[in-house]
Amino acid sequence: MKRIGIYAAVLFFCCSTGAWAQVQYSVGNFMRYGNGEQTVGGSPVSKEYIENQTNVRLFWDNFTVGFEYLYDDPPEFGPRFQGIRKRYIEFSKEGLELRAGDFYTLYGKGLAMNLFENRGINYDTRLDGLRGTYRNRYVNAIFALGTMRYYDLLNNDRIETYSVKSGHMEIRPLRFLRVGGSMVSADGELPTAFGFDQVHADIPEFMLSMRGMGFEFSLQHAWKRSSALRPTASGGFEQIESDGTGLYGSLAYTSDIGLGITFEYKDYRFDVVGEEERDPNRPTRMLPMQNPPIVHKEHYFTLLSRSPHIVDFNDEIGMQIDMFYSVSPTMTINLNGAIASRHEGFTSENGFLTTYERDTDFLPTLDEKFSPFWELYAEVEWYFDGQSYIRAAFNRRYDAPYEANLPHEQSSTTIPVRIEYMLNEEYSIGASFEQQFYHDSFSRENPEYFNEYVSLTLARAAMWSATIRMEYTTDEADQTGKDFWRTAEFSYRIANSHIATVSYGTERGGLVCTSGICREVLPFDGVRVSLLSQL
Repeated sequence: MKRIGIYAAVLFFCCSTGAWAQVQYSVGNFMRYGNGEQTVGGSPVSKEYIENQTNVRLFWDNFTVGFEYLYDDPPEFGPRFQGIRKRYIEFSKEGLELRAGDFYTLYGKGLAMNLFENRGINYDTRLDGLRGTYRNRYVNAIFALGTMRYYDLLNNDRIETYSVKSGHMEIRPLRFLRVGGSMVSADGELPTAFGFDQVHADIPEFMLSMRGMGFEFSLQHAWKRSSALRPTASGGFEQIESDGTGLYGSLAYTSDIGLGITFEYKDYRFDVVGEEERDPNRPTRMLPMQNPPIVHKEHYFTLLSRSPHIVDFNDEIGMQIDMFYSVSPTMTINLNGAIASRHEGFTSENGFLTTYERDTDFLPTLDEKFSPFWELYAEVEWYFDGQSYIRAAFNRRYDAPYEANLPHEQSSTTIPVRIEYMLNEEYSIGASFEQQFYHDSFSRENPEYFNEYVSLTLARAAMWSATIRMEYTTDEADQTGKDFWRTAEFSYRIANSHIATVSYGTERGGLVCTSGICREVLPFDGVRVSLLSQL
């Protein structure tokens, strides 16, 4: 893959001077800087980071050449890096795409393959290799092979390497019907105390989808077979084998009267193990190239997004129903309900761990031994005076994962409100008010406490915005020892190509999740600066 840059250079130098005039380009740059203190283990620690990400793409005829230069030294979190992190060359014509270099891809809903990046939590599962895609009215075919370096979210020094070969095919024999399948084969090296686990996994997948008369049905089933050689302290190897499955289904209906209903179901058993074997880095777990749907709502309100349910893709069953209804052209109602649990349950009796199984383990349960989760959500959005709107919601959530030989009960009632009011065609004001009543059974000093979040924004359309954010809690066990946080932020657009943002104050931190992948963001006190450019 190191030759990709050479191939691209030869390609362009072989072109005539006239061809060079046809080359188009796109350049994007994102710079972040922070200086202040983070709270680590209850103590403030100096923290300064600078990150700069530059993406360049060149377009000529049917070819695209791209690369990313990354400067993370030091980063906010994750490993230090300086240099070219991504580079690729791609050919595209009449439904055919061939790409050499770094790439991401998705097969169906991601039970076997879902490669993506989220810079906000420094998560990246790209492959470096070859990808080919062909699409037309009847066929969608993909092959992808390459290598992956996966950085652990909790320990940046722990790097897993994988060699991946995969293929995906969907056919559309009828307008309302799609049938397909995938095959992923991976060989990996995972660091352990005595060397490296040598892992091999095969993940075949079947998928079916149909649509018609306002309905859309989707079903995917994946099987995972893993084997591993684990080095032992005596210098030998231990043979480990594991079989698992994953099932996802959805049924959606949309009507002409403004009603939309979606039902989702998940049954993930990629690596069901006992409580004492639940090592997050075990070699038989779901692999990083897999990332199926989470089957519960991802929230945009601050307090609701801070304490999400953490999906156990190796052992979780659940379902979700989501409904949208347009009461009028200016008012929409959203109702959502979700429930989930593990297949196996655990409890501690007289100092001994007891395992429970259920005959009806194809349905979630609210029995506390099986780590139950449920959530109810209702939202109303009303537009008035053109683009002004009010969005109000109610949320009730209960989550009790089994931890430290006890169910960790966490429940909350949250009432968030967002108001956006247009003063005229240019200026607007916005405000968010969020109230949350929280219960945490592991908080011995004060299991019942209250959280409140307020933000106020004044903005001129496409020019600038000024925001003040404040948060208050009665949680006496907060790791920062604080009960009040406040931040002021100002954003300004420069020459239509750059957006500069500066903020100063204290931030509470907390758990941040995307597509079920979570990172703990530490509290921060100081200044942050960012500059986003697009040329």
